[in-house]
Amino acid sequence: MSLPVLLWIFVVFVTGSCVGSFVNVCVYRLVSERSVFWPGSHCASCLRPIAWFDNIPILGYVFLLGKCRKCGTSFSPRYMAIEFLSGLMFVAVFLLDVVYNTPNYLVVSANKYQITCGLVPWSVWFTFISHATLLSFLLTASLTDLDKMEIPLGITVTGTIIGVLFSTFMAWPFPDVNQVILPSKDWPLNPKLPQGAIPWPVWYPYFSGFESQVYALGFMSSFAGIIVGTFFLRIIRFTYGLGRGIEGMGLGDADLMMMVGAFWGWQIVIVSFFLAVIPAFIFGILQLFRKGEQAFPFGPSLAISSVCTFYCWKFLSSYLQPVFFEFSLLFFLGCFSVVFLLIISFALRLLNKFRMNQID
Repeated sequence: MSLPVLLWIFVVFVTGSCVGSFVNVCVYRLVSERSVFWPGSHCASCLRPIAWFDNIPILGYVFLLGKCRKCGTSFSPRYMAIEFLSGLMFVAVFLLDVVYNTPNYLVVSANKYQITCGLVPWSVWFTFISHATLLSFLLTASLTDLDKMEIPLGITVTGTIIGVLFSTFMAWPFPDVNQVILPSKDWPLNPKLPQGAIPWPVWYPYFSGFESQVYALGFMSSFAGIIVGTFFLRIIRFTYGLGRGIEGMGLGDADLMMMVGAFWGWQIVIVSFFLAVIPAFIFGILQLFRKGEQAFPFGPSLAISSVCTFYCWKFLSSYLQPVFFEFSLLFFLGCFSVVFLLIISFALRLLNKFRMNQID
C-alpha cells in the first residue's frame, strides 16, 4: 500500500476508536434508559468526571493502567477492547470498500491511481461513511443484546432514521451514479445487476414514471427494507411461536433487521436472515459450553450475517437475481417457507412433549 493510503487507514482507525468510545457509553447507559449525552464521562465508583486526556480511546486506558486517576477503581478491559474492535471495523470497511473494492464499484476502479495517491472520490467516502455508521449501530445493538438479551428501541429507531437519509441520497447504483442498466429480453436472468451502496434497487425494471426520480427511488428502496425487516421477522416469530408454543426470537431482532433494511434494502434482509443460522449455531455451541443454557441472543448472529451477506453480494447476486425480481416465484417461496416453518416448529413441539412424557 502507498503511504497516503496507510495514512488514511490510520485516520480511519482513530476515528473508529473514538466511535467505539461512544459505543461504550451507549451500551452502558441505554440498557438502563439513561441519557447518552448527560452527564459526561465519569467514574462509576467515585462519580468524579474523567478528564479529556484520560478519555482518549485506548491510550487513556493504557496510560492509567485501567484504573481511575481519582479513586483507583479498576475499569473493565472491555472498554478498551470495544474501542480497538470498533477501530478495526472501520479499517475493514475502508479496505473492503475503497482499497480492495470488494463490491466492484466502477468509480473506484476508474480512480484507482488517484486513490493510491490518497485522493478518494467524495461518493466513495459517502458510501464508506454510511457503511461504517451501520456497523457502529450493529455493534452497539449486538453488545446490548449480549449483555441484557434485549436491543433498546432507541438504537434501532435512530439507526433506521439515519439509514433512510443515507439511502435516499445514495439511490442505486450509487456510487456509480452514471451507470444505467437496461433489462434484456430474458430478464431477470440477464444482465446481471451491479452492486451499489444499496446492493439493489427496490425493484427492477423501475416502476413506470420513477426512472428519473432518483431520490424517490432511494427512499422507496429504504422504505421497502424497513417494511420487510419489520414484518418478515415478525411473521417468522409468530409462525414459530404458533407451532412451537414458545417465542423463537425477540421483537428487538425484527427492529434490528428493520434498521439493516433501511440502509441496505429488503433483499439483504431476507438473505441474511437465512444465513444467520451459521453464526447462530456457533454462538449456540459456545453458550452451551459456557453457561449450559440453550437460550442465547440472536442479534449478534443477524448483525454478522448482514455484514457478510453485503460483502459477499457480488458472489450471491447471480443466483438470487432470477428469484428476487419475479413476484410470483418470490410469493410462492415465501408462502412455502411459512408453511414449512409451521410444520417444523409443530413437529418440534410434539417431540418435546413426547420426550417429557418419557421422562415422567
